[in-house]
Amino acid sequence: MMPHETRNPQYTAQGSIDCEIRHPTLGWIPFTAAPDDPEDQGRQIFAALKDQATPYLPPAPPTEDELAAQARARAEAARAQAYAAEADPLFFKAQRGEVALQDWTDKVAEIRARYPYPE
Repeated sequence: MMPHETRNPQYTAQGSIDCEIRHPTLGWIPFTAAPDDPEDQGRQIFAALKDQATPYLPPAPPTEDELAAQARARAEAARAQAYAAEADPLFFKAQRGEVALQDWTDKVAEIRARYPYPE
């Protein structure tokens, strides 16, 4: 006998089952049932759903475009951090006449070379 009404059972990569249960006051809530659950209710739900749950499907590997976008985002973040820590102080010093503006443009070029965008 099922202790709760359930829906959408699906195996996880760890072998447990993710589903939703209808809680008497909260409505549909997420629940993970496992064969070795410390609570009897979790073991009961797992036993009731083990033959109905859809198999675990691992996520698809990232596409070339997704990998390129991730690499670009990493380079952009690294550049932004380096600009703030290294180039921006030189820019403000150049604005006050404490260093040559060329020092700042050289630092920007150095950062761009250090963190190139993927092609």
